[in-house]
Amino acid sequence: MQIQLGKSRFGCVSGRRRKAQSLTPEQFIQHQRPISSMTNRWFLLSALTAILSMFAIGWLVLSRRVAYFTLERRLRIEVDGVPVEGEILGNRFSAIVTRRDAGKKHSYQLFYEGDVDFTGDMGSVSDCHQWVAPHFPFLLQTRTYPPCERIPEDELGLRRWPLMARGRSMQFVTKDHSTISIIKP
Repeated sequence: MQIQLGKSRFGCVSGRRRKAQSLTPEQFIQHQRPISSMTNRWFLLSALTAILSMFAIGWLVLSRRVAYFTLERRLRIEVDGVPVEGEILGNRFSAIVTRRDAGKKHSYQLFYEGDVDFTGDMGSVSDCHQWVAPHFPFLLQTRTYPPCERIPEDELGLRRWPLMARGRSMQFVTKDHSTISIIKP
């Protein structure tokens, strides 16, 4: 006999004697779930979720509904000839340039035209205004993201902001008349 403490119907603990139930080994095995089967279920669920996510992203990219930018580690940014903190996220058609120097965090989107004309014009630049690109190694691009759009105030005086090729660098001039250069090694 074994003494087991249990609660009475009034919530008080009572000490009643109850006969301990014993299970046969076969009954014990039937009531147990192996840990490995639970682990396998979680693993299979995780793998299935990852595979479905990869197929969804692959379909979006191949159908050209989503593009992506990747971090360009070899390029560096200079403002008026002085190196600054920042990064360039790029793909074949455009890039996001983000300067992260103290007090001047700002992003610009560059659009490549695919050729360079005789003046060195190789594309255009759009100001991202209040939006600053997150510090990630890649960034998805949709029709509305990143939110770098041309607005009428940007085009006062210039029809567009040109992106110019200068030797081994690309350059553009911002609204505050500073020259940003993206330098290739």
